[in-house]
Amino acid sequence: MTILVTGARGNVGSEVVRVLRDGGHEVRGSARDAGKLDLPDAVSLDLAAEGGFEDALRGVDAIFLYPTRPNGAADFLAAARKSGVSYVVLLSSPDVYEGAADNPIRRGHLPAEAAVAESGLPFTVLYPGWLAGNARRDWGAAIRAGGPVRLVAPEAQCTPTAEADVGAVAAKLLTERSYPGRALTVTGPESMTQRGVVETLAEELGRSIEVAAETRSEALARRPEWMPEAVLEHLMDVEEAAVGRAAPVNNTVERFAGRATSFREWARAHKDDFA
Repeated sequence: MTILVTGARGNVGSEVVRVLRDGGHEVRGSARDAGKLDLPDAVSLDLAAEGGFEDALRGVDAIFLYPTRPNGAADFLAAARKSGVSYVVLLSSPDVYEGAADNPIRRGHLPAEAAVAESGLPFTVLYPGWLAGNARRDWGAAIRAGGPVRLVAPEAQCTPTAEADVGAVAAKLLTERSYPGRALTVTGPESMTQRGVVETLAEELGRSIEVAAETRSEALARRPEWMPEAVLEHLMDVEEAAVGRAAPVNNTVERFAGRATSFREWARAHKDDFA
């Protein structure tokens, strides 16, 4: 049985590949440019294309799907069903059910959920909590430079979720197909404020990290080019709504893949990313 992992270069996709390979499973990783994948069976794949999926789907029985374009990958899923694929695990976002009904992240993920549901393939949708790697992505440069971490809502609560844990849950579902037609939220083991996340990083790094509150307009002024303004506005809405409210914590990781990773454990394992 070969399992196709789309988005195999991503923070979660790469963990799905690692867990499956460690378990002795045949894995094929895909990216739009397979040359960027250090895998023995890597293929170039554009989920938004209208065809040309034969190489990626040859011999594949299950798929980890993470569409990064809003067309929902309907043509790809139709080809997958015809080729004999029997299970799909879709990585989505909790923004599908949180925040404003028309938020841009929801609009981006709903087509994929609809396409999977309409494909006729058995599937499970995963909604990961606030990914621990967001700390590296959003704050890494400032911490490495010795500067402050700037936050619009330092007391907003989240459940830092290790990408490795999400990958482990996905791998279990891909190999056991034990939750068809359902959705699973995957969280870390504790609710923390964003300030608490930074303080934990500081403790593990052995040095202080300043937390600086900023206004929404200041955050928008330093918005990274890769993040659309509407997405940042939505994320700030979510953070402000999470002040004073414990973030939901569940036992999905324990049920499907073992003990969940705390943010402190994640920070300890990734100290070099912030050095």
